[in-house]
Amino acid sequence: MYLTDRLFGWREITAEGKTAKVLTDFLLKENIPAEIRVNGETATVRVGRAAGKKIVKELSGKGLSVCVGKLCGLPAVLRSVTARPGLVCGVVLAILLFAFARTRVWDVRIEGDGTVDEDVIREIVYAAGLRPGVKLREISAEDVSSACLLHENVFSGVNVSVSGVVAKVEWIGRERGEPIASPSPDGGVNIVASCDGVIVSVEPTCGTAVVVPGQTVHKGDLLISGVTGGGAVRANGRVTANVTREFTVTAPKTVTTNTVAEKKAVSVSLRLFGEELFSFGAGGDSASEKELTLPGGIVLPFTIRVGYRHETVPLTKELTEAEAAQNALYRLRWTVREALAEGELIRQEITGGFSDGGYTATAKTEYLINIAKPLAFTVGNEYNK
Repeated sequence: MYLTDRLFGWREITAEGKTAKVLTDFLLKENIPAEIRVNGETATVRVGRAAGKKIVKELSGKGLSVCVGKLCGLPAVLRSVTARPGLVCGVVLAILLFAFARTRVWDVRIEGDGTVDEDVIREIVYAAGLRPGVKLREISAEDVSSACLLHENVFSGVNVSVSGVVAKVEWIGRERGEPIASPSPDGGVNIVASCDGVIVSVEPTCGTAVVVPGQTVHKGDLLISGVTGGGAVRANGRVTANVTREFTVTAPKTVTTNTVAEKKAVSVSLRLFGEELFSFGAGGDSASEKELTLPGGIVLPFTIRVGYRHETVPLTKELTEAEAAQNALYRLRWTVREALAEGELIRQEITGGFSDGGYTATAKTEYLINIAKPLAFTVGNEYNK
């Protein structure tokens, strides 16, 4: 049987005795493709839909009768499916949802160096047009990157890539520090010390170094000069220094925290693929989201999100000496880590003790850090010093 017969339908025709021989002879004579099974005086053939009509008409004309089975193949399957409108609607809806989902971005992943809060980055990315639910044909990764880079005070580099329904934003934050005054047309930029320290290495990429390794400098001292024989340039480079600094943190013996006494539902919303369809109420201090599932564990693309408002009461707890000391040391480690995020810690000495205010922990540190800080100047003022 040909593939076309399976697509357009086929039937089983059964004949007995003399009729069986007439049937098989007719198939051979007309060269009709068929599957033939003979069992004694009974012959059963499988033929295509059109050939079946031709066979029945031929044998009926000779006064012979045959048993014709039900239509099989793809048409029979489609007929059984269309007889169940609920199933058809479900399949059509699933296809439409799949087609809808595959044409949009649903997951925006933010990855960076941690120098800027992710909520700030996400707000900028959303404002640039890249947000969950946006159509793929309406978004350009290059345009989003360019729009983000307009925020020069936040980014020094942004890369956006889109793969399927997932968009990935990789960013590098702008190094934090005091703003650099823009020099006048006849001015330049010097590199000065951002803090006191002992010079370890000087690596100028533009300008003239005026300090050497081993030299002690103070905050504001000139490190790399932007003054040249031909005028002024924008000096640049890296100056690593050995810096000592002391950090102190005090943890009180009593801690007051707000404890949630009761949660009240204040809003509810229905979401499709993470995009809100409609909602009732607004606000809330926390939220819970639940997926909708069918019997058998089939997860639907719909979720119900409930927002809660918290009623809190203050709770004061008296800490033991060990707990107060542990809190102080924990805060001290984080303070040192945040302050020396761009430096290399060489040595650290930690001391502590109790006082009326609680436990006080002190860290005396020695670390290597880049102390180069740009400072704009005008040529006239610089030469006339």
